[in-house]
Amino acid sequence: MRVVGEVKCYHCGHVSGEVEGTRTDHLVLHEFRPRPGYKGDVPQPGQRIRCERCQGPVFVEDLRPVPLYPEPIFSQLPAKRRKSSRNKAA
Repeated sequence: MRVVGEVKCYHCGHVSGEVEGTRTDHLVLHEFRPRPGYKGDVPQPGQRIRCERCQGPVFVEDLRPVPLYPEPIFSQLPAKRRKSSRNKAA
């Protein structure tokens, strides 16, 4: 099962970004997505992720499944009301 969660600092509570991975018996990380405006070095595969602000240790919070299908770009448009084509009796 693919999951995604926020990378949050134990020391200062700063959220540096998100990680995506596979959850089996343990979490296997595949990708780190920095938050918008991230100024630290992006960790490479195999490197430890540290807090961008204070370089403290981090943990993954709010782990949730990745949706199988992306959200629709266009919402469904409401159906137009059809005008009655019946002829009115005089």
